[in-house]
Amino acid sequence: MMKFSALLFGALLVATPVTAQQPNRALILECMACHGDDGIAKDKDVPHLAGQSYDYLLRQMRNFQSGKRPHKEMKVMSRLMDDSEMQEIADYYSRLPRDPKS
Repeated sequence: MMKFSALLFGALLVATPVTAQQPNRALILECMACHGDDGIAKDKDVPHLAGQSYDYLLRQMRNFQSGKRPHKEMKVMSRLMDDSEMQEIADYYSRLPRDPKS
């Protein structure tokens, strides 16, 4: 029984972080349309999100939502999200490398 418990506990330790790290793919796909698959935008007028700090990204999305930072498209997109979704997006993009080749 002790071996089984240890094995089960070990399996949970390995499996849980992977599941917890998976972003909401549909949510991230909305962002990728403008900000690129790797967080590096192809359009020079669209900011890169990859490698930006979590706090910065979250603050900017909240600013778009409140109207404190004006931007037509981001005002609409941010108002479709709740705060937990904004946190998920900020977490996802803050973990990407600034240089996708590295």
